[in-house]
Amino acid sequence: MKIQEILAEAKKSNLPVDTDWEDDSPEVDADQDKIPHIVMQLRKALDVDGDYPVVFKDGKKFKLNIEDIKTFLKKYLSVKPQDRDAMQTQAAANLAGFKEALKGFTKSTMQPSIYDRK
Repeated sequence: MKIQEILAEAKKSNLPVDTDWEDDSPEVDADQDKIPHIVMQLRKALDVDGDYPVVFKDGKKFKLNIEDIKTFLKKYLSVKPQDRDAMQTQAAANLAGFKEALKGFTKSTMQPSIYDRK
């Protein structure tokens, strides 16, 4: 006898049925988040010297300046892990959010990183 048949019989006979094992979480659409992670897009753009359009959450695509990409990734790696989430959320929203994440960050505060290649 299958578990579904046993449950159906138990419900018909008004016996108490333990349903804690059932998954009550809503189904998640796998295609819902079609926009890749902003940091992964920026790394891809860096690998191809900026010749890769970055897709923001507002649906717009832009090819970013290679120096802006390097600066963002350096800043991203330099901030504390708990601050990275807020930074990437702001940068992924739209181009203005990306520029705002770069604002106030000077080259004098940057430390050498793997993105310092020619």
